[in-house]
Amino acid sequence: MPNVAERMRASRVWGVLAVYLGASWIVLQIVDVVKQNLGLPDWVFPFALLLLLIGLPIILATAFLQGGRASAEPTHAASASDDSAREPGDLPTASPAPAGQRLFTWKNALLGGGLAFLFLASATGVFMYMRTSGIGPVGSLVAAGVLEDQARVILAEFESDDETLERTVTESLRVDLAQSPILTLVEPDSIADALTRMGLPEDTELSEQTARQLALRDGIPAVIAGEIASLGAGYVLTARLVSATDGAVLASARASSKDSDGLVEAIDEVSASLRERIGESYTSLRETPSLAHVTTGSLEALKKYTQAYDARHRDEDSEAAIRLLEEAVEIDSTFALAWRDLSTIVDNINGSWDQQINATEAAYRHRDRLSEREKYLVEASYHADITEDYGQVIQAYESMLRLDPDDAQALNNIGFAYWQMVDFENALIWYQKSHEAAPDVSLHLANVAVANANLGNLEAAAEAYAGLDSFPPNATWDMWYASYLWMVGDEARARAVAEQVQAEFPNRGASVWAEGSLGAFELLHGRLDNAADHIERTVEQNLARGAPENAFGGLLSLANLQLEYYGDTAAALAEFEDALLRIDPESIAPLDRPWGRIGGFLIRAGEIERGQEYIERTWSEVPERLLPWWEKYRAEDRARIARAEGRPLEALEELRTLPPEACVPCRYQRDARLFDEAGRADSAVAYYELYLETPSNFRLFVDDNRLGPTHERLGQLYDERGDLENAALHYAAFVELWADADPVLQPRVKAAQDRLEEIVRERG
Repeated sequence: MPNVAERMRASRVWGVLAVYLGASWIVLQIVDVVKQNLGLPDWVFPFALLLLLIGLPIILATAFLQGGRASAEPTHAASASDDSAREPGDLPTASPAPAGQRLFTWKNALLGGGLAFLFLASATGVFMYMRTSGIGPVGSLVAAGVLEDQARVILAEFESDDETLERTVTESLRVDLAQSPILTLVEPDSIADALTRMGLPEDTELSEQTARQLALRDGIPAVIAGEIASLGAGYVLTARLVSATDGAVLASARASSKDSDGLVEAIDEVSASLRERIGESYTSLRETPSLAHVTTGSLEALKKYTQAYDARHRDEDSEAAIRLLEEAVEIDSTFALAWRDLSTIVDNINGSWDQQINATEAAYRHRDRLSEREKYLVEASYHADITEDYGQVIQAYESMLRLDPDDAQALNNIGFAYWQMVDFENALIWYQKSHEAAPDVSLHLANVAVANANLGNLEAAAEAYAGLDSFPPNATWDMWYASYLWMVGDEARARAVAEQVQAEFPNRGASVWAEGSLGAFELLHGRLDNAADHIERTVEQNLARGAPENAFGGLLSLANLQLEYYGDTAAALAEFEDALLRIDPESIAPLDRPWGRIGGFLIRAGEIERGQEYIERTWSEVPERLLPWWEKYRAEDRARIARAEGRPLEALEELRTLPPEACVPCRYQRDARLFDEAGRADSAVAYYELYLETPSNFRLFVDDNRLGPTHERLGQLYDERGDLENAALHYAAFVELWADADPVLQPRVKAAQDRLEEIVRERG
């Protein structure tokens, strides 16, 4: 059995072990906090752990040996029989301590531990000094002056035998690198424009060599390129940062995955390595969520997302992009980035409102799976589409600007928020900022053109539209330009542009827009049959595109022609019933069902009670979660009924509680008609004139059915006031506009012509 001394020794050892482990835990916590707060490299923590592990046997040995020495008996004690041999006055002598006890002392242990951690601190300090000073192999490229902070970099397409995998890895790396504050990836739109300037097709494969040529032309310092190689069931991913000037490799990274499921993590590893070498802080790298978290853990969903990206940016095929994104979120319903892009594209093509709202909400639910920048984008979209709180929208984009003051997307979208608030002056300011931040993106210049047009800055608008000629053809900008040409009075060129869009971009959303515009020009001149033919073609096109909600709207427009121009209520109602047989509104997505439009048509046709029933169907199908923000639109329904019941001023009061409408001439035209119906002639004249005078890039689609009748009515109102000069001007404008109108409208034209001739005779 162990004696008392041995038990005491064991007790001391266990006590020292407990103290050491507790102290080690505290030390590691301190090291971790210091590492996080000072932005030290990740190896600091395992280095400290290694030192503590090395110190553990030393501490235990010290405790064992020093504890044994303190409790041991003298190694040689004199016996009674030796008394005769000791000289009087001699003291007993102890044997010298063994070498182990002399080495493993508490003083040495503490001194060694201190020196070890001093070495760790020194090594870390030297490493960080070299990194931040750009010295040696650990020096960052930014600190060494090889690259500037936030330098523009082109991401070339990675090379692989599998083209789909090649695009997937490239696009995934783009998503990951886009989170870095240390570099700025050149946007795909800018690359497409640069390829065009080089005389190459937009869909040219962006190899490393092509990317370097493009970079040299545009003063971009570096290119990221790489390869994906198969290794059994897995892959090896290699990436390098290459100087655009001489092709020198500035940094490289390599990672492998044992199978396709690990490829996302390999992309993350390569991206982090490149970002670290360029000079991104360790704090930033740690705070950046992993690619799998930001995007999706499913490689198949990621492939669909990449294909959608190509369809949208390379092929300009938004419909194909939507289908692919739908497939991506079907695979991974938490794929927030895909939900956000789906919402954006549907919005851009004026697609299904139901789909846009659902996609926006899904992205918002899963926004924790996004990078900080993407999260702000989703929050902005949510407040723009759901709550319509544009203060929150602007706040979200301002948060993006705190991350990057030159974020062109945030700058542009702040402009659009002001546009929605009908503050065109501020909209223009922010659009111009976005254009200055990214002059090679056509969207920003197109927005500058439209904002100037709405402000009546026609020379500036014309200059901006002319600037779009240097970009690749874009059907949407062409249709914006066609609308602008109408606004400035060049109908012939506006028609020509719309016809060109039809020819060059068939089976696209812009082609439907062009068809509708050509129909609008016919309606402007009172050629109802021709207008109806164009409307019918838009119905067929929308059905072919899978947009039944838009097709039904076209059918209602045909019924409205009967009501407003022919004055044939029975024929209008017959057209409406045919529309119900042709397209069942129940087959349309819930938030897109046209109950409100149907209700409004029926109320105008005199069937007020039936119209109210349809309107109530709208509100019965609105999800409860949306009601708090959408309740304000009930004012429009109340206004319809008040107007139908002969209370136009009450209708006007209701309408003025609605959010501001970006189509300012629409609002003036609406108010003028209500004042006119109320017998307030002076107010009616004032608002009719405001409608005619107010510039608006997209006024074609209010002018189509209101411009002629407005000139006709103003002629009558000025005539009644005895202002024959103005009466003659408007009668003449009306007669000229409807000179070739259909026979059913010619009696109105003749009446205006006759009165115009009378005024001319009266005034000599």
